[in-house]
Amino acid sequence: MQAEKRYTFTVDDNIRFLRELTECPELELFDHPYMAMWRRLHDRFGVRVQLNLFWTDGAFDLRGVTDRLRPAFREVSGWLRLSFHARQEFPAHPYRSAPAEVLYDDCAAVHREILRFAGEDSLASTTTLHYCTCTAQGVDALRQAGVRGLLGLFGSAGEPRLSYQITETEAGELRKGIPLWKDGMLYANIPAVLNRLPLGEIPERVGALTALPSVSLMIHEQYFYPDYAAYQPDFEEKITMALHILKDAGFRPSFLEEWLPM
Repeated sequence: MQAEKRYTFTVDDNIRFLRELTECPELELFDHPYMAMWRRLHDRFGVRVQLNLFWTDGAFDLRGVTDRLRPAFREVSGWLRLSFHARQEFPAHPYRSAPAEVLYDDCAAVHREILRFAGEDSLASTTTLHYCTCTAQGVDALRQAGVRGLLGLFGSAGEPRLSYQITETEAGELRKGIPLWKDGMLYANIPAVLNRLPLGEIPERVGALTALPSVSLMIHEQYFYPDYAAYQPDFEEKITMALHILKDAGFRPSFLEEWLPM
């Protein structure tokens, strides 16, 4: 019997939608256009989406997020979840050589606020660390903070890239769409970041991934907004196209934590 094909969809660098919902108390969760988009995509494709959060955008941090939307987050936690990503967007590679306690504290702080404003059911036990780099002690710190799975960027055989403390041999298996369980942590590869792909390249790039047993796709929040310097007006169209390809190929939407061994 052929194993069921499955995919994950995650979004990095999230914080703006939370700030705007907090600043506009008249808005419900899906009144915000970014969140309305995710509900449309879920209704159409059944996508389960995980939003990985920054602690701060420099002027606002998660301690300020309203808790009035907690019931709404809880209601949709079956398909929408939140997790830690990093303290903030800059500098690049913030955890590549950071002490383990820094990574633990940042992760625990984000988790604590998610529990406050969205509830336990909304907190994912997996994430993608900002730039996917940290020390071996950093991986241990994430595990101690409750993280059990990490999505990473491992490039290709021709242009390899290593994330976390994974070896090139292990990365080769991850590129085949085969998750790795190692030392109490599940690892999986992200072979396509949609904001890096022109719309016209998505059918070929995502179509090629349907030969794999599992696929993880990702995009970044900021490209959704018209006032962002690198705004992508086809943001939703890119996601729609990618999800359509996976659905037609028989892939089932899931969270990475559903791939964890029992």
